Amino acid sequence: MLNKSKHWKLITLVLITVTLLNFASLAAIPSLPSPTTYKYINDYAGAISKQGLDYFVEVGTQVELSTGAQAIVVVVPSTEGIPIEDYAIKLFRSWGIGHAEEDNGLLILLATKDQRWRVEVGRGLEGLIPDALSNRIMTNIAKPEFIEGRYEEGLIKAYDSFNAILFEEYAVTPSTNTQPHKQTSIAPIIIVLLLLDIVLNRGRILSSLLQIFYISSITGGGRGRGNGGGPGGFGGNGGFGGGSSNGGGSSGGW
Repeated sequence: MLNKSKHWKLITLVLITVTLLNFASLAAIPSLPSPTTYKYINDYAGAISKQGLDYFVEVGTQVELSTGAQAIVVVVPSTEGIPIEDYAIKLFRSWGIGHAEEDNGLLILLATKDQRWRVEVGRGLEGLIPDALSNRIMTNIAKPEFIEGRYEEGLIKAYDSFNAILFEEYAVTPSTNTQPHKQTSIAPIIIVLLLLDIVLNRGRILSSLLQIFYISSITGGGRGRGNGGGPGGFGGNGGFGGGSSNGGGSSGGW
């Protein structure tokens, strides 16, 4: 009888210990942020200017309208001790980035204080943006800017590079305001525009053009898929379509 009593006490002690450990592990998981009204850019670290926010929204909207894919950027100060890979996939699935039918979401996550980045790719885009390619873009194009503390510039360059792949895959030409003039040499006009871009816009247009050529050389040309659907509204999961990810992507630091 005494042995039986000790047996039950031991079981009770084990159950209490397991319960306390579970509570401790739950407490260690940071609460995930909710999407902002900007949808395509979610800055919780104060790293992006108003001009930058507007840029991400404009380009992200064009990408979704043209290709159906949802390319989302999230900036946080820290993942609070959670590996950025785990944080990214939980955020991706919680928000439902991409459309459920195609899982065509893309997440660029930056933790400024942790000095870590993560690219999470939806199942439907894994063939188009494999791990090695996403790592190459972030390491060669974005990381040099991150090292200098230019988070906005690095994210814009990476965003433009990934979107160039999407535009090429879906055989979409990004909308521009420039139109050719008949029988007129446009070389002087291009030179003037590029000079203005360097002076007034810190060379972003020139940088984007160079990145498009760079990405085209990597991917070897698009395959011309059809449009994957239009953008979602801002109801439900903050305007996302219920997409998911298998954990494909890449991560790194500086």
